[in-house]
Amino acid sequence: MKKLPQYPMIKTQPQPLKSTRERGFTLIEVMVALAILAVVAVAASRASSAYLRSVDILRTRTLAHFVAQNAAADLRIQDTWLTANRTQTINAQGRDWQVVMTVGDAITPALKEVNIAVAPIINGQAGTSVTDISVMLSNADQDTGSLDLSSESSIGQAGGGL
Repeated sequence: MKKLPQYPMIKTQPQPLKSTRERGFTLIEVMVALAILAVVAVAASRASSAYLRSVDILRTRTLAHFVAQNAAADLRIQDTWLTANRTQTINAQGRDWQVVMTVGDAITPALKEVNIAVAPIINGQAGTSVTDISVMLSNADQDTGSLDLSSESSIGQAGGGL
């Protein structure tokens, strides 16, 4: 019988037993971490959605203000004297807008105060007004008149002045 060669035995040190803390995360710990991550993701999504919505509202208001200023400039350039309220639809700034001009009286018949309110038209329906401006129009054909302040100044002096 042949003898098998003997190899030297390598002695290994016994591995210490790992405690339960060193083995990894428990299922509960992973679930809690995922729940926290989900809450943070939902909060970030809502914040970004609110930010985008506010940017869209500000953009709409800015464009509507440009439309109102252009409508006021058109009234002045064309020397239009409004006697009644006017509503019109305008396509400007890449959108459709409803422009409502409301005429009011001023201190003299030669002047009219016009309030211009602008609302975006969405899906064929005019939304709520997002901006309005007031302008004064003058009628060149009518005498503006004058105010006599001399009688008021003597009353002010008699009362002791300002």
